[in-house]
Amino acid sequence: MTTIDPALVVLTEHHYKITKQRRCLLTYLAQHADHYLSLTALDDHLRQQFPKMSHDTVYRNIKEMQPLGVVETKMFPSGLWVKFQCDFQAEKHSHFICQECGRTLAINLPDHFIQQPQLQNYQINSYNLEIWGLCEQCQIKSATRN
Repeated sequence: MTTIDPALVVLTEHHYKITKQRRCLLTYLAQHADHYLSLTALDDHLRQQFPKMSHDTVYRNIKEMQPLGVVETKMFPSGLWVKFQCDFQAEKHSHFICQECGRTLAINLPDHFIQQPQLQNYQINSYNLEIWGLCEQCQIKSATRN
Protein backbone atom coordinates (compact mmCIF):
# COMPACT_ATOMS: atom_id res chain seq x y z
CA MET A 1 0.00 0.00 0.00
CA THR A 2 1.13 3.52 -0.77
CA THR A 3 2.08 5.56 2.28
CA ILE A 4 0.74 9.06 2.84
CA ASP A 5 3.86 10.17 4.74
CA PRO A 6 5.39 12.15 1.83
CA ALA A 7 2.10 14.01 1.40
CA LEU A 8 1.96 14.85 5.10
CA VAL A 9 5.50 16.23 4.94
CA VAL A 10 4.70 18.43 1.95
CA LEU A 11 1.49 19.74 3.50
CA THR A 12 3.25 20.49 6.78
CA GLU A 13 6.09 22.28 4.95
CA HIS A 14 3.47 24.47 3.28
CA HIS A 15 1.79 25.24 6.62
CA TYR A 16 -1.37 23.18 6.12
CA LYS A 17 -2.90 21.60 9.21
CA ILE A 18 -3.09 17.82 9.15
CA THR A 19 -6.75 17.43 10.04
CA LYS A 20 -8.64 14.15 10.39
CA GLN A 21 -10.46 15.00 7.17
CA ARG A 22 -7.24 15.60 5.20
CA ARG A 23 -5.69 12.42 6.59
CA CYS A 24 -8.81 10.45 5.61
CA LEU A 25 -8.81 11.98 2.12
CA LEU A 26 -5.15 11.11 1.58
CA THR A 27 -5.51 7.61 3.01
CA TYR A 28 -8.45 6.84 0.73
CA LEU A 29 -6.61 8.14 -2.33
CA ALA A 30 -3.45 6.21 -1.37
CA GLN A 31 -5.49 3.01 -1.03
CA HIS A 32 -6.54 3.55 -4.66
CA ALA A 33 -3.23 4.92 -5.94
CA ASP A 34 -3.47 2.91 -9.16
CA HIS A 35 -6.75 4.64 -10.12
CA TYR A 36 -8.18 8.04 -10.71
CA LEU A 37 -11.29 8.37 -8.55
CA SER A 38 -14.21 10.56 -9.44
CA LEU A 39 -14.57 13.57 -7.20
CA THR A 40 -18.09 12.31 -6.51
CA ALA A 41 -16.82 8.93 -5.24
CA LEU A 42 -14.22 10.66 -3.07
CA ASP A 43 -16.84 13.07 -1.75
CA ASP A 44 -19.23 10.18 -0.97
CA HIS A 45 -16.54 8.29 0.94
CA LEU A 46 -15.50 11.32 2.98
CA ARG A 47 -19.09 12.24 3.82
CA GLN A 48 -19.64 8.74 5.22
CA GLN A 49 -16.80 9.47 7.64
CA PHE A 50 -17.57 13.17 8.14
CA PRO A 51 -21.28 13.83 7.42
CA LYS A 52 -20.94 17.60 7.87
CA MET A 53 -18.05 17.88 5.40
CA SER A 54 -19.17 19.87 2.35
CA HIS A 55 -18.46 19.16 -1.29
CA ASP A 56 -16.73 22.56 -1.46
CA THR A 57 -14.31 21.50 1.29
CA VAL A 58 -13.37 18.34 -0.60
CA TYR A 59 -12.93 20.28 -3.85
CA ARG A 60 -10.90 23.03 -2.15
CA ASN A 61 -8.55 20.48 -0.55
CA ILE A 62 -7.94 18.81 -3.92
CA LYS A 63 -7.27 22.19 -5.56
CA GLU A 64 -4.82 23.11 -2.76
CA MET A 65 -2.96 19.79 -2.95
CA GLN A 66 -2.64 19.69 -6.73
CA PRO A 67 0.01 22.41 -7.20
CA LEU A 68 2.03 20.82 -4.37
CA GLY A 69 2.24 17.55 -6.33
CA VAL A 70 0.30 15.59 -3.72
CA VAL A 71 -2.59 14.80 -6.07
CA GLU A 72 -3.14 14.82 -9.79
CA THR A 73 -6.45 15.67 -11.44
CA LYS A 74 -7.87 14.86 -14.86
CA MET A 75 -11.08 15.89 -16.52
CA PHE A 76 -13.01 12.82 -17.64
CA PRO A 77 -16.25 13.05 -19.66
CA SER A 78 -18.12 12.49 -16.38
CA GLY A 79 -16.31 15.29 -14.53
CA LEU A 80 -13.21 15.84 -12.41
CA TRP A 81 -11.27 12.78 -11.23
CA VAL A 82 -8.36 12.74 -8.77
CA LYS A 83 -5.40 10.46 -8.05
CA PHE A 84 -2.77 10.28 -5.29
CA GLN A 85 0.54 11.39 -6.80
CA CYS A 86 3.50 12.25 -4.52
CA ASP A 87 6.04 11.24 -7.16
CA PHE A 88 8.26 14.27 -6.74
CA GLN A 89 11.21 12.76 -8.63
CA ALA A 90 9.35 11.99 -11.85
CA GLU A 91 10.79 13.91 -14.78
CA LYS A 92 9.52 11.35 -17.26
CA HIS A 93 5.87 10.67 -16.65
CA SER A 94 3.96 8.26 -18.90
CA HIS A 95 0.72 6.44 -18.16
CA PHE A 96 -2.05 4.45 -19.72
CA ILE A 97 -5.36 5.74 -18.31
CA CYS A 98 -8.60 3.79 -18.60
CA GLN A 99 -11.26 6.26 -19.66
CA GLU A 100 -13.98 4.11 -18.10
CA CYS A 101 -12.77 3.21 -14.58
CA GLY A 102 -9.75 5.52 -14.12
CA ARG A 103 -7.20 2.70 -13.66
CA THR A 104 -3.67 3.83 -14.45
CA LEU A 105 -0.62 1.92 -15.52
CA ALA A 106 2.84 3.51 -15.46
CA ILE A 107 4.66 3.06 -18.75
CA ASN A 108 8.44 3.17 -19.04
CA LEU A 109 9.28 4.54 -22.44
CA PRO A 110 12.77 4.17 -23.90
CA ASP A 111 14.67 7.45 -24.24
CA HIS A 112 14.71 7.15 -28.03
CA PHE A 113 10.92 7.51 -27.99
CA ILE A 114 11.24 11.27 -27.49
CA GLN A 115 14.39 11.68 -29.59
CA GLN A 116 12.60 12.93 -32.68
CA PRO A 117 14.42 14.73 -35.52
CA GLN A 118 12.32 17.87 -35.13
CA LEU A 119 13.48 18.13 -31.48
CA GLN A 120 17.21 17.79 -32.10
CA ASN A 121 17.99 21.42 -31.19
CA TYR A 122 15.75 21.43 -28.13
CA GLN A 123 16.58 20.59 -24.54
CA ILE A 124 13.92 18.32 -23.03
CA ASN A 125 13.76 18.55 -19.23
CA SER A 126 10.65 16.47 -18.63
CA TYR A 127 7.63 15.05 -20.35
CA ASN A 128 4.16 13.75 -19.56
CA LEU A 129 2.59 11.26 -21.96
CA GLU A 130 -0.93 9.93 -21.49
CA ILE A 131 -2.40 7.09 -23.49
CA TRP A 132 -6.17 6.82 -23.04
CA GLY A 133 -8.29 3.75 -23.74
CA LEU A 134 -10.01 0.84 -22.01
CA CYS A 135 -8.30 -1.51 -19.56
CA GLU A 136 -8.79 -5.25 -19.95
CA GLN A 137 -11.57 -5.43 -17.33
CA CYS A 138 -13.52 -2.56 -18.90
CA GLN A 139 -13.16 -4.11 -22.36
CA ILE A 140 -14.70 -7.32 -21.00
CA LYS A 141 -17.52 -5.37 -19.31
CA SER A 142 -18.15 -3.46 -22.53
CA ALA A 143 -18.24 -6.65 -24.60
CA THR A 144 -20.75 -8.31 -22.27
CA ARG A 145 -23.06 -5.26 -22.43
CA ASN A 146 -23.19 -5.34 -26.23
